[in-house]
Amino acid sequence: IIELPGGTYRGAALRLFDPAQGLWSIWWADSRDPGLQSPVHGRFKNNVGTFLGDDALRGRPIRVRYIWSDMTATSARWTQAFSPDAGTTWETNWIMEFTRAN
Repeated sequence: IIELPGGTYRGAALRLFDPAQGLWSIWWADSRDPGLQSPVHGRFKNNVGTFLGDDALRGRPIRVRYIWSDMTATSARWTQAFSPDAGTTWETNWIMEFTRAN
């Protein structure tokens, strides 16, 4: 469940790993617009996961980036950023800090 000032909705991510290529693919779906959104693809290197994909926002093309970082046995950080100029500049618009519950 995601609670935002504009309302509450439900979402889920589908993650698939291709061991032959060492490549992850991640799709997002939520109750605001049923169906899978365009995927991001990437991998982990030096304990940082970088995932990129192409999508649209308000009818305009954007590049999407997810970064998994600061990973430990009990925590991780995830950021999402959008680029309107094919990755030249990025605007981070969502940050999540994860902590393992005991």
